[in-house]
Amino acid sequence: MKVKQQHFGSINNNCYLITDETTGKSALVDCTEASDKMYDFIGNADLEYILLTHGHFDHIIGARDVKEKYGAKVVVSAPDEPMLSSGKLSLASFMDAVQNNVKSDIVVSDGDVINLGSLEIKVIATPGHTKGSVCYLV
Repeated sequence: MKVKQQHFGSINNNCYLITDETTGKSALVDCTEASDKMYDFIGNADLEYILLTHGHFDHIIGARDVKEKYGAKVVVSAPDEPMLSSGKLSLASFMDAVQNNVKSDIVVSDGDVINLGSLEIKVIATPGHTKGSVCYLV
């Protein structure tokens, strides 16, 4: 497994690119912007998933465009799914940010497992920051 990390967005949020070195399949953890910097970070990765840790705007704002560019599936927890289509719920409207609504492809719950090539990624519910905050254990 290979993990890359980079800061993005106006608040310098972390994004991670996880790659299964056996198959070349990758997942982006959070998608704070859709920009040349983000596209350079992802590069030629075979991006299969965008794994959202929660639904606040600063973690999802680039998901729609990155999903369209790479054909990746957006993964979010059930409690935070409504935030993907509401600037009010994602807090974008309170920060004068423009939200690019995105549709989820996979809705997860605590204990679910996502297969990324030969890697297993376990979903761990960590409510608090939002009702649907999750961590991903690889």
